[in-house]
Amino acid sequence: MIPPLLLGLLLSVTVFAQQISVKGMVKDQTGDPIIGANVLVKGTTVGVVTDIDGKFELPAAKNAVLIISFVGFTNQEVVVTGKPLTVILKEDAELLEEVVVLGYGASARKQDLSAAVGVVSNADELTVRPVTSTESMLQGQLPGVTIQADGGDPTSSPSIVIRGQGSAKDDVLWVVDGVPGAPIASMNDIESIVVLKDAASAAIYGAQSGAGGVVLITTKKAKEGAPTLSYDGTFGIRQATNLIKPLNAEQQIEMRKQSHANAGLTLPTGWDVTKNPWVGTTRTDWMDAIFRTAFYQRHNVALNVGTDNYNSRISFAYDNDEGVLINTFNKNMSLRYNGKMKLNKWITISEDFVWKNMESRSKNTDNDGYTGPIISAIYMPASASVYNALDGSYGGTTTEDPAYITKYGSNFADIHGDAVNPVRLLEAENRYNKTSDIWSTTALEIANVIQGLKFTSRFAYNLSSNLYKNFNPIRDEVGKPTLSNSLNESTYRADAWKTENTLTYDRTFGEHTVGALFSTTADRYNRRGLEVTGHDFAEEAANLQYLAYAGTTQAEDYLYGPDANVSLIARLAYSYNDRYFATASCVATMPGACPKRVITVISPL
Repeated sequence: MIPPLLLGLLLSVTVFAQQISVKGMVKDQTGDPIIGANVLVKGTTVGVVTDIDGKFELPAAKNAVLIISFVGFTNQEVVVTGKPLTVILKEDAELLEEVVVLGYGASARKQDLSAAVGVVSNADELTVRPVTSTESMLQGQLPGVTIQADGGDPTSSPSIVIRGQGSAKDDVLWVVDGVPGAPIASMNDIESIVVLKDAASAAIYGAQSGAGGVVLITTKKAKEGAPTLSYDGTFGIRQATNLIKPLNAEQQIEMRKQSHANAGLTLPTGWDVTKNPWVGTTRTDWMDAIFRTAFYQRHNVALNVGTDNYNSRISFAYDNDEGVLINTFNKNMSLRYNGKMKLNKWITISEDFVWKNMESRSKNTDNDGYTGPIISAIYMPASASVYNALDGSYGGTTTEDPAYITKYGSNFADIHGDAVNPVRLLEAENRYNKTSDIWSTTALEIANVIQGLKFTSRFAYNLSSNLYKNFNPIRDEVGKPTLSNSLNESTYRADAWKTENTLTYDRTFGEHTVGALFSTTADRYNRRGLEVTGHDFAEEAANLQYLAYAGTTQAEDYLYGPDANVSLIARLAYSYNDRYFATASCVATMPGACPKRVITVISPL
């Protein structure tokens, strides 16, 4: 009988002996080496990339399977035989032939691109993800595109950063069906997403594209075929994760003792539990008090009807996101129509109509300084209560019980500074916002009168209105008091139009592929609004939070615009034998704007 230890050694030697050094080379179909191809031992994490000569070497067991992959090529599996391997990867024809939208009607095959462009073509799969914004759909889908959610506010869209922190989310230009700034009625209406990552690809949009790149959204269009009715519904819950774990009352006292001792300072009397027992009892986990498990739902109904010459699609969507911060919500309701009529074999007209209504109650979490709800939850002492036990009002940083103050000589409010009850911030000082948008886009297309030549004329019109209301009540609890109240109400009406006339030409002559675009655009934007602030309300009941009950009021009438721009756009692309590529874009914009803002102050109203 072989001793167990010796048997283990023999097995180890046997396994080690089966490992061999596998060498090989990866080439394309023309025989050229592929640099940077991935070579992975199937079922393991052992892998390497090919060098400048397309060669690789790695340890693997005999008869193991290697997986070789590279972008633009189909994966290939080969069996280790002990001899040098030569692997020839075949181009992924379907991937390379996929047509990518580049803006203003221009398009190109992936294999003809010379700029940095990311494509998300599996939008149908992404719409079932438990997310509530288009930005969140892109999370993890494209290299170089980072999505970061803003904390807790259901109305704030996640920030999208393309190729590093040098660009802010406000610099990213969103273009929907060729119209910059147009709304997305519903995530279920998205067919594909293209991200123009660098200056070369985004240059066609000129100054509009900013520093952050361009995101092109193509929505679903009406299709020919029998009438179809579809429904998509999503239900779910959302929770805030990775929250800061606050200190309890005892830990806060210990932290104060250590910090004062390290600084050589005397600990304030209020932190001594023998003289101020209130501070030694944990009453509230403030993070738990302001965050909740939130319910969200998304519904979409779509009807498609199509014939040989006329197609139409209409969809209705409803979204409701409660928000993980208490007393916040975001509701969206939208209606979208898309129709296309073929007048003859050359001429097609189409119409896109979107109505979207957005209603929300929110609280800023990123720019309210130390009075925002999240930072306030960090500052508020664990010994404080959400509500005052004496009268049910909102609690401050310490007790206001007269008997306690008489017994201990003080409530020692000064030791906590100007902290604010975050529950009060969310329940009593929320912002209400309602916006309605109408977009209409009409297009005329004339194609193939001359092979490869297409003319498109598009006119888009937008009408938008908004109502905003924010009431700030008196805050008289211990901490950071505010002894006045105010109501801010504003409303605006904005209208904009844009027209484009674009000529494109795309042809392949043998090994030469040529694409050309010339476009003229003109746009105009105008917004006028009224903002009124009221102060000194005698009563703060919800049914009395109207400007008519204010002691004093101040009004501001403002005008943005009109802004007008005219642009000339040209693009030329050339490829030879699908191996050599050149692209050039030119944009000339002639802006013409009236004074941006005219203000009139009227007081009292």
